Amino acid sequence: MSVEKMKMVNIIGTMDLLENVAKQVVLFNGLHPVNAMNEIGTTEFTISATEDNLEKIVDLNYVKPYGHERDYTPIETHVKRILEIVNVKENFPVQEEELILNYEELLDEIIKMDGKFEEIYEKLLDKKEAQEKLKLFLNNIAYLKDIDVPLQEIKNLSNFYVGVYKLSLESSHKLKVNYENIPSMVKKIYKAKDYRIELIITPKMLKKESDRILSSLNLETIEIPWQYEGTPLEIYEKLKQEFNVLQREILQLEGQMRKIYKENKEEINILNISLKLQLKTSELKNYAACTSEFFYLCGWVLEGDIENLNKKLDNFGDKIIVLSKESDEVNNETITPPTRLKNNFIVKPFEVMVNMYGTPCYDETDPTLFLGISYMIIFGAMFGDVGQGIVFLLAGLFLKYKMRRVNLGGILARLGISSTIFGFLYGSVFGFEDVIPAAFIRPMENIQDILIMAIIFGCMLLVIGFIFSLVNNFKRRDLENGVFGKDGVNGLLFYLLLLYFVYSKVLGINTFRTSIWIVLFIAMLMIMVFKEPLANLLTGRRPLYRESKSDYFIEGGFGVLETLLGMFSNTISFIRVGAFALNHVGLFIAFSSLANMMNSEAGSIFMYVLGNIIIIGLEGLIVFIQGLRLEYYELFSKYYEGGGIEFQPIKLDNSENLINENI
Repeated sequence: MSVEKMKMVNIIGTMDLLENVAKQVVLFNGLHPVNAMNEIGTTEFTISATEDNLEKIVDLNYVKPYGHERDYTPIETHVKRILEIVNVKENFPVQEEELILNYEELLDEIIKMDGKFEEIYEKLLDKKEAQEKLKLFLNNIAYLKDIDVPLQEIKNLSNFYVGVYKLSLESSHKLKVNYENIPSMVKKIYKAKDYRIELIITPKMLKKESDRILSSLNLETIEIPWQYEGTPLEIYEKLKQEFNVLQREILQLEGQMRKIYKENKEEINILNISLKLQLKTSELKNYAACTSEFFYLCGWVLEGDIENLNKKLDNFGDKIIVLSKESDEVNNETITPPTRLKNNFIVKPFEVMVNMYGTPCYDETDPTLFLGISYMIIFGAMFGDVGQGIVFLLAGLFLKYKMRRVNLGGILARLGISSTIFGFLYGSVFGFEDVIPAAFIRPMENIQDILIMAIIFGCMLLVIGFIFSLVNNFKRRDLENGVFGKDGVNGLLFYLLLLYFVYSKVLGINTFRTSIWIVLFIAMLMIMVFKEPLANLLTGRRPLYRESKSDYFIEGGFGVLETLLGMFSNTISFIRVGAFALNHVGLFIAFSSLANMMNSEAGSIFMYVLGNIIIIGLEGLIVFIQGLRLEYYELFSKYYEGGGIEFQPIKLDNSENLINENI
């Protein structure tokens, strides 16, 4: 329901501490790094001028980006090799004190661990390579199993060359057409759906001429184990025996490797996580600035986590300086506070829908609560059905708890609950409206009322959108748009008065004369046109116009037209909420009519089931998209920019599972 407050943190210390400080910051898991050179370039980067700090202040004059020279490729290669060998699929909690922080020690331990597997692994690779070769020979010799002649006799023909080839259907047809032009004997020995295997015997004296013709057919040579003795069938049996022997040896070697892994799996996991820590530390140091003596690290931290960061760095004592300041004290436009949303469990899954449009700016109101509640109401109103809503609910729970799709499952489950509630209001269960009474209204029996209520509901949401816009402009102290703009106080009053004017005319309520209304509306539109000079007059800014007057008024004129069209289209767009509620009922009526036309009860049941499947799948998707369109185009366009930066603290991958939370 809000954007969490951030503080800028500056960490300064001697260069010999950079590695260890950076590791502790990574393990802290809560600092969103900022390029220290940008932060140092601001006038706000200050250190209290004490005798102890004087050297650090002077040293700031010689600051430069940090550049490390360590190459992590060798150590990454070793770890990758180990993980590929053991095929690790599980992680174990790692205590911080178990991590190997020293790079040289870590490299040494990884090389030792790699050595435990190396000899067996090399043997295993050789065995698997030999097995693949045998597998190829088994497949190829099978083409010749019907030939009852020793393979050596075929190979050792003194005047003929023998080859086995694979041809595509097209090449096989070309070969058949050109039999009389090829000085070879061709015999088809295997026929498959999309290729042929041909045995070709060529006189050695005519081989060059034969090869010249055959090369145009894109033949693929089939490798035959000519070195084996016996008939093809006998060789096949020998190869099969050798294959089985190799399989047993491979299983034995794999068993030995599993045993080594079982004995060392905790250590392997520690080595893997320690390497990740090294890589993340290197990534963090890329943001640092340094001099010959000192380093400077900068980043954003949640206000509530500052104390935890200080505790994390307490071991360094007065060897480092940790400074923090409020976000509004950072005036550098290139350094924007990142955004982290804080919402309750009811609407938290909808954060993903907000971020699809754009992350909220740090000084922008988080729209998740409004989007979550309004979207659930919109979806439920358009897709109100008890049975189908329960299907969505169950599908959402399955996605969340079985498929681990937390956000998608959470959204779907909540939409299912909303659909179920509106199903009771509409009196609809799997499309049938004679099962339960309607607690509120039946859409198809009250078409006009449904459409009017949709428009009224849309007007309410648009007014709330105006209020959000006012809050955001107030936070930014934007007088121009917050008071005089189309989405500010003036725009809100214009919209409310316009709604009341239309309402009074439709119901015949006597108010001001129409001419007075028109003058009032024109005056408010003119305020929108003159919003910039009016705001500049009140604040004392000069010049009154940022651009030429002609360009400003041309743009302002089109802006007024856009405002009028936008207010009308935004309001009318919400009629689709009622239209889809009617469409939902109408679509089932169509399937119900088809079911009644069936000649059998089984056919009718099938049509009802098919209808519900199509409605849940197809119409459910359409309603989901239409609801999202209303949120994005009709509401977000009024009050939401979404130009923020997501809070992404530097930390170990999956560190919440790998590092004990008590650390």
